[in-house]
Amino acid sequence: MKMKDRITSILAFGFAIAAWGQQSTPPTAQPADNGPTLAATMQFIQEKLSEQGKVGWVEIVSSQPGWTYRHLLNVSDVMANPAACTLYATETNDFTIELPKGTTLKLGGSATVDDLHQLIVETDTIPFKKIEKITVEKFQDVANKAYAEAAHPEFIVTVTPSVYYVKLWASSTVFTGHLSTTKGKQAPVEKDATVKTLGITVRDEETANKIAKAMTHAMELCGGGVTKKDLF
Repeated sequence: MKMKDRITSILAFGFAIAAWGQQSTPPTAQPADNGPTLAATMQFIQEKLSEQGKVGWVEIVSSQPGWTYRHLLNVSDVMANPAACTLYATETNDFTIELPKGTTLKLGGSATVDDLHQLIVETDTIPFKKIEKITVEKFQDVANKAYAEAAHPEFIVTVTPSVYYVKLWASSTVFTGHLSTTKGKQAPVEKDATVKTLGITVRDEETANKIAKAMTHAMELCGGGVTKKDLF
């Protein structure tokens, strides 16, 4: 997912959009001593994602003193489908850029006044059979890593309060989905995407770890978690 040319904005809206509309056969029944059933596990994930409500945080980037990037994110319409090993969800991010006092946005380039407020709606589907790995990271660490990988390690992102990122990995572009971006009063821009990773923003570390643990269990029950072997 992207928004303009800001790496942190890309991060804020999720690295990727999940796969949707994929068909899969029901998973093989698991022995009772393997822990919670797939249905119970996916129900737990659905409830944990639904109950966190709106998650707000602020980003400050060292290269832009006085600028505030404010996010208010809500995960809704979460629906688990154990028979298809699939989880559906909609993530809405209300994103606002606050300029330093006395600063005006210079028009004429790629930036417009409408860029100061955006509403990003991401419709996701998570196919647990296709996931290979699940990790939990601080959102701030993810943002700073992205800047470093873009050859700008001198740009430091500070996120307040700390929020966490449950990241789902695959070695091929198994995640697809739909993104709708509305800038100011402009008409929404619709986009489909296919990518290798999907990120879910969670309010606190404890909840993020619980969700990641449940997702790992669902992934294993669905036959996922198999990473391609290294050739060398």
